[in-house]
Amino acid sequence: MLPVSQLQPNPQQPRRFFSQAGIDQLAASFQKDGFRGALNVRQLADGSYQIVAGERRWRAAKQAGLKEVRCIVEEYSDEDALEFALVENLQREDLSKLEETEGILTLIESRLGVSRDQAISVIQVEGHPDRLTRCDVAPSDAILEIQSILEAFNISLQTFRTKNLRTLSLPDALKQAHLEGQLSYSCAVEISKLKDASKRSQLLNEVLEQKLSFRQVKERVQSLKADTPPKVESEHQPILDELDRTLKLAKQAKTILDKPQKRKRLEKLLSQLNALLEPGD
Repeated sequence: MLPVSQLQPNPQQPRRFFSQAGIDQLAASFQKDGFRGALNVRQLADGSYQIVAGERRWRAAKQAGLKEVRCIVEEYSDEDALEFALVENLQREDLSKLEETEGILTLIESRLGVSRDQAISVIQVEGHPDRLTRCDVAPSDAILEIQSILEAFNISLQTFRTKNLRTLSLPDALKQAHLEGQLSYSCAVEISKLKDASKRSQLLNEVLEQKLSFRQVKERVQSLKADTPPKVESEHQPILDELDRTLKLAKQAKTILDKPQKRKRLEKLLSQLNALLEPGD
């Protein structure tokens, strides 16, 4: 049993949103029946303890006025603590898709010793199916390590690349609603297809107030998009023509892939283009 006052949350905790209603209910239970379960913690250099898993219980215990809680004290590295917390939450399906994505990216950053942008670039470029199936390009150690990390959470590389990473480009209002458990991932992505911010806000409010199903959301998106007057073709045609020309040139310039420096530069440019073309604002 450890004093509640000696416990502190982990700043790398993957779970970013805690329902106050859920904490209120748990606190009431603790006041009536006493503390239940246990927290997983690790001791820090200053003698205090950091919560590895069980922050919601700790918050409820504090709210209930408990002085001590039952803890399992073990040694964890920063990576081990994050991975344990991710596994605990994912097994209970407690994390939103956004929390899952950011938590796994943090773990990848730590394991590979790279920045988040670098990790995303490796996933986007080297994780592309066309790249993975090529017999003349060996997969890098980085992409193999990333695949190993994702497999530990039963997530395929392509699922993470095409679905999880998409949460990072959602408009802020959709991110927050999804984070708070009010909006499913699929509905958030569907609403994000509306480029008009006022229409997105309008539909988001309808979804939250009326609890619309995904099918209903999809129908509303199609209806709102149909109301949007088409843009003048000539406004964008020069850019579209230039993209077509660049694609044709790229298909003809296959020898560039045999030159390491040029290939590296091309991969960087492709990563930047992918990031620019990602759905979102």
